[in-house]
Amino acid sequence: MGDPHPLVVHLMDRRRQLRLSQRAVAPAAGVKSGSVGLWELGQAQPRLTSLAGYALALRLRLAVVDPWTRETLSSDPATLMSAAAAHRRRLDLLQGQVARLMRCDRVTVRRAETGHPRLWLGIADRYVTAVGLKFVLVYDRPRCCRCDPWWCEKDEEHCATQACPRCMHGCPAPEGECCERAGGAAR
Repeated sequence: MGDPHPLVVHLMDRRRQLRLSQRAVAPAAGVKSGSVGLWELGQAQPRLTSLAGYALALRLRLAVVDPWTRETLSSDPATLMSAAAAHRRRLDLLQGQVARLMRCDRVTVRRAETGHPRLWLGIADRYVTAVGLKFVLVYDRPRCCRCDPWWCEKDEEHCATQACPRCMHGCPAPEGECCERAGGAAR
């Protein structure tokens, strides 16, 4: 098939950094360890739901973001594709136009938009790219965090523009303190 998808490469690096085996993360992805090995070798591609489970096993979340506005549209595996579809509609793009950009038929576009359970990462990625969005991996952080560590890593001014003091998770807890230990309350 070729090289593994860049998201799979990132997850593989993270898995190795955490010293976890393919066998340890496979159940979270809902697959056998051999499947994870094939993804990492680029000999197979995961379904979107499996990739999201793999990411969660590594304390990461798959998210769909707008690279222009820096808005995270969704990091919930159940709503990734519906968030991308809502973005397409806001842009007044028709499904036929997206199908031409993806070089596929409208049925494939409809399946992508509904988050079909058997949706392959490659199709989902082509759809998200066609509507001007991007898949990224973000740290699975406490819900009270309002600042996104992915953007902070890419742009040091992001936290300053969000008026976020620097805590361990990028959220509005006292500096250097985890927001979960601070009672989960934003100030």
